[in-house]
Amino acid sequence: MSEKLLVHREGHITTLTINRPEIRNAVDPETMIAIREAVEACEDDGTRVIVLTGAGGAFSSGADIKAALSMGITPDKAYQALTEAYAPAIQAIHRSRCPVIAAVDGIAAGIGLDLALVCDLRLASERAAFAELFINVGLVPDGGGTYTLPRLVGMGRALELIFTGERIDAHRAYEIGLVNRVYPTDTFADDVHAFAAMLAEKSPLALARAKRAVRESLNATLEEAMAREAQFQYEIFNSEDGFEGFIAFLEKRKPRWKGR
Repeated sequence: MSEKLLVHREGHITTLTINRPEIRNAVDPETMIAIREAVEACEDDGTRVIVLTGAGGAFSSGADIKAALSMGITPDKAYQALTEAYAPAIQAIHRSRCPVIAAVDGIAAGIGLDLALVCDLRLASERAAFAELFINVGLVPDGGGTYTLPRLVGMGRALELIFTGERIDAHRAYEIGLVNRVYPTDTFADDVHAFAAMLAEKSPLALARAKRAVRESLNATLEEAMAREAQFQYEIFNSEDGFEGFIAFLEKRKPRWKGR
């Protein structure tokens, strides 16, 4: 695994930390490939919750433009990086059976914001800030932001953020539905861990199917969504964990999920 990404497993929680604090965790193809590989490795290693964050008081300031220019970036090279490194990482997070939490402390901008947007939940510290900066350098979002942002905040607000490149703070992001919760900066790491630990105690089968059901419902009819719900419920009832929740409730104890 690249030193640009730190992977730490504690119980059922895997934390992925973008580790380039000297450039506010700007990402390059190597970093994105490492993110994809780490997310995919969580599929069968017992991980129930993934936390994606950044080192040194920033989530990610975007793409490492200086490195790209120094390597002689061309349109063909840029396209190759997007399709072979950036897109697969974004899509791996979207496909993951695990809930993926973006823990945003500091700036999340450009492709860094798009990384946060594709996560299932976004937790922000009070000093977090968010910006779709692509327009400021004459580009369009290229990390799935045109897909994820309008689904979170609506088309009008998404276009406003994309057209203006405006930077918004954590509380404004919460107001428009871009982030789920805002925590004090001093206790942010502990608050994120407590939230992730709470999710990790839930049924992993139910979490995975709930994530899939909600994401797939965005392009489905009500009838299709309810048919999918019935199918997923049937699958869970036929699993080893199927009735564990009911039994634990009757026995007044915490469920002992096996994840199968």
